[in-house]
Amino acid sequence: MICERVPFVNTWVDVIALEHVVEVAFQAIERNEKLHLVFVNALKVYEIARSVRMAKAMQEAELILADGVPVLWASRFFGRPLPGRVNGTDLFELLLREAERRDKRVFLLGSTPSNLERLIATLHRRHPRLTIAGWRHGYFSDEEDEEVIAEINKARAHLLFIGISSPKKEIWANRYKHRLEVPVIQGVGGSFDVVAGIIPRAPRWAQKSGLEWLDRVIREPRRMFWRYARCNSMFIYFVLKAWYLEKVLRYPAPALAPLGGKHHA
Repeated sequence: MICERVPFVNTWVDVIALEHVVEVAFQAIERNEKLHLVFVNALKVYEIARSVRMAKAMQEAELILADGVPVLWASRFFGRPLPGRVNGTDLFELLLREAERRDKRVFLLGSTPSNLERLIATLHRRHPRLTIAGWRHGYFSDEEDEEVIAEINKARAHLLFIGISSPKKEIWANRYKHRLEVPVIQGVGGSFDVVAGIIPRAPRWAQKSGLEWLDRVIREPRRMFWRYARCNSMFIYFVLKAWYLEKVLRYPAPALAPLGGKHHA
């Protein structure tokens, strides 16, 4: 079926459940169609407002997924409720499991060399039949982009996971996705370190209640407090502003066209 794309604050989001995303990803592999998966959360809304390149990368992605309980709350506030959260780490692990089952090849791009080694060791234990076709750390310069592209293409992978922070991973994938000979591209951010057990994941109650950010602040108060204070307050501001423009002033929101392409679920 066709996946509906609806406006959300300053971007768009696709109305699709987590389990259907996995199905769509492997359909893309079988059809050799490009599928760039991106995620909307409070931080992304803030970054879209700051960067034209980030807004373009998000808008042109084949699937824009709701990653964050506040996004679900805001979708109800606008009268366009989403079916559920599509968490990036959960999707990463589901795609790995399915890639092992279907004998598909994966490429891992991101994190530090030592952390990437720990991730690969963890995946070999958890998914002994998974084919990791290639890997490279995420600390490369713009001048090395061509080398990275060639390395990914040589691996003949079906899925590329990019463990680099935003907005670089979205902008990089958007810039090169049609030169990358890999059907499915997912930016996973810090999920490499989470799956490897280097960074603990927030408790389930925090995930369900939208308080994962609070868990991060408690663990790393000096680094995370002002980051989340700024992003969360700006997210609330952008949501209220978009609601006022749309519901009170009757402006169309957002003032973008949904360019992502085919949305099959």
